[in-house]
Amino acid sequence: MKPVLCIPMLIFCISLIANKAKAQHAGIFIHAIYAAPAGGISNDFYSNGGGVEGGILAGRKATRFVGSIGYSRFFADDDTNIYGDKSYIPVKAGLRQYLPLNFVFLQADAGIGFVSQQHSDDSETPFAYDFQAGVKFSAFEAAIGWDTFHAKNLSGWSSWFTVKAGINLGF
Repeated sequence: MKPVLCIPMLIFCISLIANKAKAQHAGIFIHAIYAAPAGGISNDFYSNGGGVEGGILAGRKATRFVGSIGYSRFFADDDTNIYGDKSYIPVKAGLRQYLPLNFVFLQADAGIGFVSQQHSDDSETPFAYDFQAGVKFSAFEAAIGWDTFHAKNLSGWSSWFTVKAGINLGF
C-alpha cells in the first residue's frame, strides 16, 4: 500500500474511533524530529537523522488514541554503508496516557514503516514501533523516545533515540 493512501485511511479510522467513543478531547500535532542511532546496525551504518511527523489524538479524560504518519531520513556513514541514506515513512496507531496534572505523558505506537535506501531499488514495509515520554505546555510539546523497525537489507533491527518538538492543537 502506498504511503499517500494511508493518510486518508488513518484519518478516517481515528475519526471513527473518536466518534464512537464520544471523545471529549481531540487534537492534531506536528513535530520536528532529531534521531541518533541507538545500537545494533544503526550505530554501524548511520550517523544521525531528522524528519517530521504529524497526527491526530482523540480520547476521554487522560487517555488518547493516536494516529500518525511521518518522514525521516537517516544519513549513511559513508565508510561502512554501501546502501546510502535511508528514508523511513512510519504509519502508526497507538495510545497516549497523560499522567496527573495532564502535562507529562507516556506514549506507545505500532504500525508499519515504508523504508527505502538511497543506492538500492529495493523497498520494504517492516513492522515498526516506538515508546516515548514527553511534556505538553499549552500548544507546545516535546518528547524523547525510542523508535525501531526491522531492516531487511542490513539484517537486524534499526533502532533510534529520538527527540521531538512541535505543536499540539487540541479542541
